[in-house]
Amino acid sequence: MKREEEIRKEILFQLYAVRPLALTPDRISRDATKQRYDYTASDIRREAEFLADENLIVRVNEPGTTAVMYRIHAAGVRHYEQNLAA
Repeated sequence: MKREEEIRKEILFQLYAVRPLALTPDRISRDATKQRYDYTASDIRREAEFLADENLIVRVNEPGTTAVMYRIHAAGVRHYEQNLAA
């Protein structure tokens, strides 16, 4: 599995685990680091945009903040359960 695919899987895994809550790329990166992955926040942002373009996750803009957050879309839940969950 390519690095980009591993990052996308980690993003979906984390967003699936906290649904329906939204997370920032920084939070996803921090949690990935705790699991000993070396994914930077910029890696997460890049792949999160890809997943958003694929309609697997949704961008969430919180009023009063500049942070972009992401939550998993219903299609992302289905994709995760059918293809990635062991």
